[in-house]
Amino acid sequence: LLVAIGAFSLAYGDPLLTGERPGFLSPTLTFLYIFAMHVLNHFLDKGASAYNDPERARFLARFRSLLVLLAVTAMVAALVVSYLAGPISFLVLIGLSLAGIVYGVPLLPARLRRRYRYRSLKDLPGSRSLSEALAWTVFIAILPAWEKNHLLSLPTIFSSSIIFALAYARAIFFSIFQVQGDLIVGKETLPIALGIARTLRLLGIVLVAAGLLLLIGLPLGVVRPFGYALFLPLLTLCLCLLAYQRQWLSPGISFEGLLEGNFVLAGYLALIWQIAS
Repeated sequence: LLVAIGAFSLAYGDPLLTGERPGFLSPTLTFLYIFAMHVLNHFLDKGASAYNDPERARFLARFRSLLVLLAVTAMVAALVVSYLAGPISFLVLIGLSLAGIVYGVPLLPARLRRRYRYRSLKDLPGSRSLSEALAWTVFIAILPAWEKNHLLSLPTIFSSSIIFALAYARAIFFSIFQVQGDLIVGKETLPIALGIARTLRLLGIVLVAAGLLLLIGLPLGVVRPFGYALFLPLLTLCLCLLAYQRQWLSPGISFEGLLEGNFVLAGYLALIWQIAS
């Protein structure tokens, strides 16, 4: 639920980066899709989650029927909202939902699966983090601009790149937190392929890139003044990275809540900015 609220908050603030007026249709669609896919992916990835967070795994097992019902209901509601948003949003939602199914399905025949390491798209190193970030970017920044025929405008390109960097940083964080369970079940994620140290350096580069996009876009006018407010959640994300490197905080529900809170903070700042404007 907190993941979906964070995505909703970031989707609410994104239009302010391009000079548009925030609404609730696109953030609601983002909330419903992210909630549905996040819950369903927990059940598809139950092997690793049992080692990463046994308490959460027990919770998922206990309330499996209720959670699946909520996820399916959210996906149906997302289809309705996407239809209201426009034909492009509706078709993209269907396409991404089908892609999410194909992502976890083995693409090789059963007799060939033992010969090859990469049997499905999810087996590719780093694919999970990248796919999560792309999904966030599509629903938060690309779809609303596409519906308004602003897809190739410079402000949209900058805002989409900033959203992608923030979402990718979040996904990298969680791939690091889940490395123990992924190792046990044999999943080759980004931290396992690169190593923790290199992954942390990549995370730092992504956060610096987000900051540079804001610094370049603001003077040029392709990023609206709300970009100055977005430096605050970006700074707190950098502090989260420092806290992990210095071992001030250990991976767990508190650290996860702190990470997701950065995106909720972006939504609160957007609401305050809009009221003040």
